Amino acid sequence: MAKRPEPHPILLTARLRLRQFRGEDTDAMHECFADPKAMRFWNAPVHTKRIETERAVLRYVDCTPSYYRHWAVADIETDRCLGLVSYHDGHIRNKRVAIGYFINPSCQRRGMATEAVSAMLDFCFDELGLHRVQAFIDPDNTPSRKLVEKLGFGREGLLRDHLRVGDIWRDEIVYALLGANRPS
Repeated sequence: MAKRPEPHPILLTARLRLRQFRGEDTDAMHECFADPKAMRFWNAPVHTKRIETERAVLRYVDCTPSYYRHWAVADIETDRCLGLVSYHDGHIRNKRVAIGYFINPSCQRRGMATEAVSAMLDFCFDELGLHRVQAFIDPDNTPSRKLVEKLGFGREGLLRDHLRVGDIWRDEIVYALLGANRPS
């Protein structure tokens, strides 16, 4: 008999519900992914067609939890999708993952990314028992660097030409947080 898949965990914060993506989140995510300014630090080119975002959302729904998982970051009152948080490049057996996050520009600078990433980190360390969580951040993405530093991540170094987006190579700073060093 086949093993039933585990349900996608729902993570709650004061203002947010981190939940599994649904098809109806496509329009909200397309607002983000079609915005060149919002996408300037993301790991994929701008989506010029809605179908690109639709395919991305379908990938977010159909995940392999031992390797990656995406949560829709939704307003706790309206359930409207405001962005995403994820872990990826998962090495659950080796107790480490990398993380990513993206909040709609209209909702930025309100602490929502910090709130959502913090909830996901609690899940990664407390539920998955991870030892190390990494973040790879464009050197020019000051808000993202400040976010991970506020959450206790330490800067480990610069990776030259580490990410290719379209035909462009980009540098990334690697940050890491060890479970034993988490702020309380």
